[in-house]
Amino acid sequence: MSGTDEWNVVERILSNVLNENDAEKLVYALKTSVKHDFEEILDVYSNKINEPVEILLVGNDPKFMKELIATFGRSKLNTSIRFTGSIGEAYNMIFQEGMFADFPIANIIIFDFPTLRGEKGLEILEDIMKKKSVIKNVPVIILTDDFEKVKHLEKYHPDLFLTKPNNFEEYKNVVESIKEFWLTYKS
Repeated sequence: MSGTDEWNVVERILSNVLNENDAEKLVYALKTSVKHDFEEILDVYSNKINEPVEILLVGNDPKFMKELIATFGRSKLNTSIRFTGSIGEAYNMIFQEGMFADFPIANIIIFDFPTLRGEKGLEILEDIMKKKSVIKNVPVIILTDDFEKVKHLEKYHPDLFLTKPNNFEEYKNVVESIKEFWLTYKS
């Protein structure tokens, strides 16, 4: 294997946990042996990889939630996942109210679209949009099976709309999209 091939392998391996641009930067720092740059880049990205991502899943489809949580478990993203099927409970978790006053602040909030259909669903999106208190920088992701149904939600400025998965490969793709979004969002 030539030196170039070896660096390509290293870059491909790093691309499993970093986005392509970050993997490229890290490989470049390694190749050029610029100690200061390398240490700085490594510190930033090792923190990204090792820091657990607090995810709040809000959805009332138990099978879907179970599959999504299992797929996150198989991903290389270090996660702590909380979930609820109740918009009221989600509101309390997000805004640290009531019995959830000491609840960890979510790094990512993922809504399964059907849970947002009621009046309280739009209310929670409105409050998040206003970026109340502790959640002002928390990205919101909405999973849907039909983008026409969610067009009206664009005014609430969710950070990402994703197609709701139906099979193992699609679950994997959704989790990979969220992982890539998170690593890019944090940079």
